[in-house]
Amino acid sequence: MRSKGEIIFLIFFFPIVIGFYLVYKYPLWFVDETQVASTFYWFGKSTGFWYQTIYTAIVCGIAAKVVIKGHTPYGVDKRKPLSRYQKNKFASIFLAQLIPFYLVPYYLPALMGKPFLDNAYIPVNKNAYVYVYNGFTSLGGFAYIFLLVPIAVWFFGKRYCSWFCACGNLSETIGVTVWGNKWVRDRTPRGETAKKMEYLQYVILSFALAFGLLIFLNTWQIFSAPDFLSSMREAQDLGVDLMFGAIVGVGAYPLLGTRIWCRYGCPLAGGMRLFGKYSKSRFKVVANNCCQGLNLCSTQCPMGIDVAKYAHENGTPKRESFGLDKSPCIGCGGCIDICPVKALSFQTILNPKT
Repeated sequence: MRSKGEIIFLIFFFPIVIGFYLVYKYPLWFVDETQVASTFYWFGKSTGFWYQTIYTAIVCGIAAKVVIKGHTPYGVDKRKPLSRYQKNKFASIFLAQLIPFYLVPYYLPALMGKPFLDNAYIPVNKNAYVYVYNGFTSLGGFAYIFLLVPIAVWFFGKRYCSWFCACGNLSETIGVTVWGNKWVRDRTPRGETAKKMEYLQYVILSFALAFGLLIFLNTWQIFSAPDFLSSMREAQDLGVDLMFGAIVGVGAYPLLGTRIWCRYGCPLAGGMRLFGKYSKSRFKVVANNCCQGLNLCSTQCPMGIDVAKYAHENGTPKRESFGLDKSPCIGCGGCIDICPVKALSFQTILNPKT
């Protein structure tokens, strides 16, 4: 029998979000170009504005609640104080979602004197930053995807996914609600089969890189095949972004946990993991000799990592560690926060021997 939270999610939250998403990105599926503004622009604001408003309200509302309450959102003991790491993480989620993903694109232009809304239909730019190929379309995109993100990964691992990413913001906040945390514990795919399926992410990464390279070559008139590029764009747009990223990536929360897209789909996350692995990123989760074999850490991992195997074997503590060389860890810190004996910690960045 499904919980009350699951029923609310499946009946109300998911259909509303996906409905807004479809109207936001694919309005011409429903009406012709001349009717978009009059049909879907409510109270003088575009569907994109309302979609991001709902999305931001959910993310910022949950993040603010966690910080204000000051108690850990992980596990059943809600009396445990919120750690400094978790406080900073949820504050970062709140600010990242509110400022660069909401206020800057929707309010900054108005403050600069530009019209808040053009009554004419303007096609949505579907080139989300997580798709890597944007690194081939502009100098700024190149610096972001291939310079800034790798440097951050070398120091901080994939904390980008749990501290800043707009997709990750929703996953992280939904994942610490009472019902969302239950999905993480009980529904996250684990085991060897689930781990092997992570290679799907590299397939999507390869597609994104190939697509980006073709766009670059076509821009410089070295290669021109508009029909082929259009087909690849449709595959990316409908297959990767809509079906995997939105419908499955969000709709499967109650069935497969809150990080399906992050673990199996997101090409930027796949690129970060590969870079972290082969550049020997300083990021690691380290076990000490305090472990008592409770296995609570593994239940809180939304990426399906068997955290406990690095901390104990047959009930005996062992001092091992894992990072991007061995796992898709996003540095959410749930495994560290839930441990009652403090058997896990993040490796010190600038002095990895401590």
